[in-house]
Amino acid sequence: MTGTSVPVGADHRAPVFVRDRLTATAYGGLAVYAYLLYALGPLLPLLRRDLKLSYALMSLHSTAFAAGAMLTNLLFRRLRSRLGHRVLFWSALAALAAGSLLLATGLSAAVTLGAAVLGGVGGALLQTTALAVLAEHHGAHESLRARALVEANAAASLSALAAPLVISGLEGAGASWNWSLVLPALALAAMYPALRHEPLRPRPAASAAIASRAKAAGDAAQAGRPPGSFPLRAALCGLVVGFEFCLAYYAAPLLTSAFDLTDSQASVALALFYGGELIGRLAGSRLTAGTRPTRSAALVAGALTVAAVGFLALWLASTTWLALLGLTLGGLGVANLFPLTLSLAVSAAPGRTDQATARVQLAVSTCIMLAPLLLGTLSDHLGVRSAFGLAGCLLPLAALLLAAGRSRPAGADASSSGVTPHVRH
Repeated sequence: MTGTSVPVGADHRAPVFVRDRLTATAYGGLAVYAYLLYALGPLLPLLRRDLKLSYALMSLHSTAFAAGAMLTNLLFRRLRSRLGHRVLFWSALAALAAGSLLLATGLSAAVTLGAAVLGGVGGALLQTTALAVLAEHHGAHESLRARALVEANAAASLSALAAPLVISGLEGAGASWNWSLVLPALALAAMYPALRHEPLRPRPAASAAIASRAKAAGDAAQAGRPPGSFPLRAALCGLVVGFEFCLAYYAAPLLTSAFDLTDSQASVALALFYGGELIGRLAGSRLTAGTRPTRSAALVAGALTVAAVGFLALWLASTTWLALLGLTLGGLGVANLFPLTLSLAVSAAPGRTDQATARVQLAVSTCIMLAPLLLGTLSDHLGVRSAFGLAGCLLPLAALLLAAGRSRPAGADASSSGVTPHVRH
């Protein structure tokens, strides 16, 4: 970690990416959030087993988590303007840890659903704050922002990969899976003393030219020009994340119902999905170097293709090894879909980073809330394998939105401006 983030090199042309304390703090918070978020995939079948829940009631926990996230994103702009990023970040991390502990100790569905709501509130607030800070802090150039978002998701992937391994390890050792939910509180206890003084204040814009482009974009909006591609790109973010969480929450039930794996074995198998995500995001950090929105869109199209191949292999597999291969390819495909589509969406809303990030998170939370719940309801009536086809329908819809977004104007020169200065609303 070094100094302050520097957007351009000595020749004033080549962008330079620097990981400073602000960047490290944001990465760390996102990693803690990812641990709980992705732990839900292997945890919910175990919770269903222990509390004797239906698939629909099991999925209601992910819906409750997303509902808490939606509430947070609706209020984010007001909270941010009154409290600031630093207070929001640490308050969100504390709420996430509290929700995790409550989920671990809940003895009824009513308590665990309440814990899911609290975790969703804290998680969404933490993610939106951290992503907004990263997007602005590294927003002097498209490649810097895209790399920061991809690296943040790579850090999150390490936590996501750890979650099923910790849970299955506890189960294999004869200990309760509930102990796995203590880790977010331990992470908070470790991070706060070391990083609590970091202001989490995005640096000013790299140049007056960026501010000028933001003003021009605002003038264009007031003049009644077309709204651009932001709504399409925000919806695209929602669909790709909805697909990701259908896989994360229902790959394990699919493996247990179609291939006779135990709940513990299916939890271990999810590590292949998260491992694929980690590999994809590490590669994505390199692929996004020097990227522009046109190239980002091409990377999204390629990732959708890989995800589709993985999904079909998992869904239609007749053997366990082919299903596990499909699960790995699915993780590889979805790895960079969210950071790349988020970067595209933010590029389409210059000068409004906080507002754009919160609206994207609202779309994402809506899809997380609806897609797994619908999948769970159908699983109770049709069986997991038949219902699982619903997840595959999200990919062609995402491809259509990507194509439509590329044909719509972004409303500003996003390719060069990236994210513009922090603006209070």
